[in-house]
Amino acid sequence: MKDQIPGFLFIDHIAIAVPAGQLDAQVKAYELLGFREVHREEVLGTDQVREVMLRVGESDNLIQLLEPLSSASPVQKLLEKNGGRGGFAHVAYRVRDAQITFDALKEKGFRIIDAAPRPGSRGTTIFFVHPRSREDAPFGMLIEVVQAHEHE
Repeated sequence: MKDQIPGFLFIDHIAIAVPAGQLDAQVKAYELLGFREVHREEVLGTDQVREVMLRVGESDNLIQLLEPLSSASPVQKLLEKNGGRGGFAHVAYRVRDAQITFDALKEKGFRIIDAAPRPGSRGTTIFFVHPRSREDAPFGMLIEVVQAHEHE
């Protein structure tokens, strides 16, 4: 399709917000399901989170747990909106080229949170699309767009 946004490949991960101090307990709970921790990182800058990526069984599917590192973290603001409870934060889609996808979304009038693609965790390039991304058809949830690089 000519109007299609180029480059979307598959779901990279589903992100879940975790209240401060509960990350390790949540990781243990997911490990009981057979999920395996494959990455852990503190992401500073505007994100201000500690993240853990968990692989679902032997699949390529990932769950990302996000714990806020400060009151300025968007994850902390999400938790406050949820009455302090954790839960769904965003869905991330993998793309071939973040800049091409970013430009195409902008051209089609999507509301993008980041001014440009930026470095993400795991050596990725990312940007976020606003939940009210379009007046005519808002997604209603935060979307992350992720470009992985060769080492993944």
